[in-house]
Amino acid sequence: MRLENIKYDFPKMPEEMRSMIEREVEKQVKTEQPKFGRNKRTAGRTIAASLAAVLLCGTTVFAGVGIYTMQQEKVGKHGVNVKIEKDETQEQIETTAVVSIPNVKMEVGYIPEGMVRTEQGKYSYENALQKGGVSMTFFRMDTGDDKFSLQHEDVLLSEEFSAGGHEGVYLEYPKLSEDEITFNQRIYLAFTDVHYVMEMYVASDVTKEEALKIAENVKLIPTEDTKDEEFVVAENWSEYQESLNASLVEDGYVVKTSATKEEMKNTHKIGDSFALDNQGLTAKVADVKVLDDFSALDASFVDEDLNHELDENGKLRPAVIQYLKDGDLDSLSQEVKSREAAQKLVYATVEYTNTSTEEMSDVLFFGEMIPMSEADGQMQIQLEEKPAEGDEWEHAVNHGLSHSWEMLYYDVHGGERGNNYIPSIQPGETVTVHMAWVVKEEDLGKLYLSLNTSGGTEFSDDALKIGYVDIK
Repeated sequence: MRLENIKYDFPKMPEEMRSMIEREVEKQVKTEQPKFGRNKRTAGRTIAASLAAVLLCGTTVFAGVGIYTMQQEKVGKHGVNVKIEKDETQEQIETTAVVSIPNVKMEVGYIPEGMVRTEQGKYSYENALQKGGVSMTFFRMDTGDDKFSLQHEDVLLSEEFSAGGHEGVYLEYPKLSEDEITFNQRIYLAFTDVHYVMEMYVASDVTKEEALKIAENVKLIPTEDTKDEEFVVAENWSEYQESLNASLVEDGYVVKTSATKEEMKNTHKIGDSFALDNQGLTAKVADVKVLDDFSALDASFVDEDLNHELDENGKLRPAVIQYLKDGDLDSLSQEVKSREAAQKLVYATVEYTNTSTEEMSDVLFFGEMIPMSEADGQMQIQLEEKPAEGDEWEHAVNHGLSHSWEMLYYDVHGGERGNNYIPSIQPGETVTVHMAWVVKEEDLGKLYLSLNTSGGTEFSDDALKIGYVDIK
């Protein structure tokens, strides 16, 4: 996924969103009010902060202390390079001192009315939990503050700003779906006094003014308490740079989207029992129903958001599929065409049996509905449409519930958070779990169910060993 494409989905913490979340430091001697445009800090104030950083404890170090500013550099019509550079207009301190990067915790001094914390670094409005809001992550500048540089394409608007003595850059991308919350804004803020950079993903349900106000009230406080709830786990810039060069091959592992018939020999039918592990746990898909409504689900599960997915007759609305041409340094993303695709609910009854002589506790279960088709003698996973030769569009965005292959619903809950765990299965006992997915009707003829708890819409060794259930 390209860096810009994350605007279509809620940011996920792994990889691109990298490590967990936040940090900041007690700032400078005085706090400046945020201003837009260039607002350079005085040499005395910045030098004081830089010298203070030398005295702080940390683990990763680099040499030199200077005055650095975050700024934008326009590239083409719609490209922006966000970078930190040494401010040559200010007096510099020449030193060979070793600068330590402190451990920090984050304090968020302002959140808009109606917004709540959902997890570390993530805040969303109560009426759109986990759909919008802001999500903050941090880079740890272990190779030096002035090594920070990220180029963005498809930028509709960008500007520099100063907040609380720190400098930053605001970016806005095109919003291609008026009816959906998308992460179409980005904020970068440089905490050069403690050598961190904040990257804040901002959804379309947050105004630019509110987003900047949130950013200006973020503080990173040095701490040695690694158990603090707001302790920031940041990604080292050096490691992030290495990850940018990664493709589908990482650590010798290749993402596998095709499999031979021999590799698919463990494919099961509805009604077959098969082993899920070596501990005696088996599974059987006993029944599968295809519905056009939510009548099979517990009424308490069908909340206001899900009801919006139904029409006036209580039937599933079609998914809107947008076909987009991606923006670049000289152009903005645009919709080439769109269409509607009918959706269905797939409702499966899965029986888990303990064939061992010992009780099983907190048994994890998971189901993914994966579309496959045969091509060139192999089974191919087809998660999304691909453009044909001559098509102007480059990727398709599904705005319906069928955009996800993970189970939308399950009716057995356990574990510490009451999610997809079976609390207990006694020897010889069978526990029935009902799962459901929303899929495009056009995909019904090529669906396979994976009960591999490792997850992943690919042909992994574990998934092939356990096998898929053909529910076409």
